[in-house]
Amino acid sequence: MSRLVLGINSAHGDASAALLGEGGILAAIAEERINRKKHCAGFPRLAVAEVLRLAGATPEDITDIAVARDPRANVAAKVAFIASRPFTGVPSAVKRLAVHREVATSGDLVAEALGVPEASIRAKFHRVEHHLAHAASAYYWSPFDRATTITCDGAGDFATSLVGLCEGNRIEVLRKNLWPHSLGVFYTAICQFLGFDKFGEEYKVMGLSAYGVNRFAREMRRIVRFHPEQGIRLDLTWFRHHKTSEGMETVEGAEIQVPRLWSDAMASLFGPARRRGEPITDRERDIAASLQTRFEEIYLALVGDAVERTGVRSVAMAGGSVLNSVGNGRMITEGWVDRAYFQPAASDDGTAVGAALWVKHGVHGEARTPEVRHAYWGTSFQDHEIETALVHSGLPFKKLGRDGLLAAAAQALSEGKIVGWFQGREEWGPRALGNRSILCHPGWPGMKATLNARIKNREPFRPFAPVIRLEKLSTCFRGDHEVPFMIIVYKVRPEWKDKLSAITHEDGTGRVQTVRRADNELYYDLLGVFEEKTGIPVLLNTSFNENEPIVHTPDEAIDCYRRTKMDALGIGSFWLEKPGGEGG
Repeated sequence: MSRLVLGINSAHGDASAALLGEGGILAAIAEERINRKKHCAGFPRLAVAEVLRLAGATPEDITDIAVARDPRANVAAKVAFIASRPFTGVPSAVKRLAVHREVATSGDLVAEALGVPEASIRAKFHRVEHHLAHAASAYYWSPFDRATTITCDGAGDFATSLVGLCEGNRIEVLRKNLWPHSLGVFYTAICQFLGFDKFGEEYKVMGLSAYGVNRFAREMRRIVRFHPEQGIRLDLTWFRHHKTSEGMETVEGAEIQVPRLWSDAMASLFGPARRRGEPITDRERDIAASLQTRFEEIYLALVGDAVERTGVRSVAMAGGSVLNSVGNGRMITEGWVDRAYFQPAASDDGTAVGAALWVKHGVHGEARTPEVRHAYWGTSFQDHEIETALVHSGLPFKKLGRDGLLAAAAQALSEGKIVGWFQGREEWGPRALGNRSILCHPGWPGMKATLNARIKNREPFRPFAPVIRLEKLSTCFRGDHEVPFMIIVYKVRPEWKDKLSAITHEDGTGRVQTVRRADNELYYDLLGVFEEKTGIPVLLNTSFNENEPIVHTPDEAIDCYRRTKMDALGIGSFWLEKPGGEGG
């Protein structure tokens, strides 16, 4: 019997749902795409309903519901931790850390999301430990029959990282790092100290790090180290997360808030903390650079230790820390591993897929499906739906054939115009990968500043990403490992830096996405037509949004185009271009 498995992440930020059937993944989407609340937590009611709709399935068809949380996991360590902590607020801590009911195991919530009586939900419920879900999300989608799996993040189910040996359908857990010792906490705490204190802002500090120097190396070595036997170890002098009952994340409504993780003692290392909104000085840039350097040292030590333990140099990786594309770039280019597969939704949204995969393959023993090489598992819209939205907008537009659409877009891009691109099924994970993207000429003079000023309104130190056809990768970048999910940073070859100035970061790198034609024909062909016009095989690709979740519907795409200084929009078969487009 083939099973239809619904996976859910509701216990952490980036609430999400995924659906797996006989052929593998059918649909996956984060709740934020639909409700427009960035990184939202809570039960993913809208996402659950949407993945069922996309698959054409009914609630009665679901055989299993997999929840990416198991409060019973690591319970002995939780009890020992609680017993050893003389802090106040113990009842609250016990409530959070002890076994409690996972909200998603209540059939009425699933039934409510699907608009059916609770009695119609006959699926079996499964609780899947957080880091096992991360590991399953990467390994079961990978091309590997045998692999080392490595997960790393802030925390989940009292663990902060996992190392395992994977073979066939089996994932053997070899090692876990337990709370409160966490590489993710280390990174987030320093980000908070630097004034980047909102949930999910670590990527901003990674971008800032390229502008500083590693002058706080000694201080960072005091804060975190890697021990061959004990694993990741924090000097808890500099932290407060282990003394509070708040935990890593608290939920206010649907918004995730991370309590302050660093202790007052940290000021003795770096001076006073920067408040949000204060100017960024050389000190902040250098702390960011030192943070990133130390993160990479510990991250690579974790990877090296894991590979040595298993003897397997193909790795499958997930967890929020795995979104650190600079660390991944070093791991690949310096030969720490031979091959790597990264889950496109490496953060907690990906655990919805991982929990479902574990139930399907690890619990029920169903055969694995081929490697998942693209991330287009979200919602799509037909031309008639798009046309209705366009007519309602009152904006002028024209319908083009495929070749006409590619020609119009490539021409606009070659003239330095900023083009919105809304095509096919939306991407799974945090990256825009060519179906909900804003595209630009990567070498147009001043393009980075222009894009920031006219649309993105973001910090000038944050880089924009390049996209390139796979076979052209080594032409422009120092790397040959494909990157379909934009999760590895490569050095830009010196002879291409001027031609790719808008995507070349301060340190001479770019966070690359590679594209195969078999995975996204339209996007691939647009790159080809653009190269024919310009001689440049790269486009600048950034997410289709303006300080909001990536656009989900045609109406949202049209509204973003209308209210910003975007020059043109390719949406389905339709083309819109503002009169006298400003270009770069």
